[in-house]
Amino acid sequence: MKAVKIFTYNPKNQKSEFEFYALCKGLNSGKPLDVPCPNCFVISCRSAEEIDVYRSLLFGLWKTKSFHQFLIGSVIPYIRISDFKNFVFEQASHLKGKEKVFKNDIRRVKTLEQREKHIYEQLLLISELKRIYIARHL
Repeated sequence: MKAVKIFTYNPKNQKSEFEFYALCKGLNSGKPLDVPCPNCFVISCRSAEEIDVYRSLLFGLWKTKSFHQFLIGSVIPYIRISDFKNFVFEQASHLKGKEKVFKNDIRRVKTLEQREKHIYEQLLLISELKRIYIARHL
């Protein structure tokens, strides 16, 4: 995998087609985002496939709380961009030679996320139906 560009988000900068964001402040530092916020880093990729790989990598690192070791700050913890870059590039280099397996796992995770979303929507509908059944008697 080729290294991507990682820099601090600035609303004045022009948005490229293949980029996503990662939160840099708070206990959710490293969480991949689709929409930028003032406290985030920009991960600029070369293709949609590269976005999938890096987004999945960041999601896994965030979910396993791997970024917590780099958090500093007494009131609002944050991660330095240099620590973030080094760690992401280090983890991406561990994937070299395992791209095929990682991509299969990415595909499986996406399928699970779609299923999770579908189940969540069903749960919302069930909850709404329960409310309607009770509300019509009150």
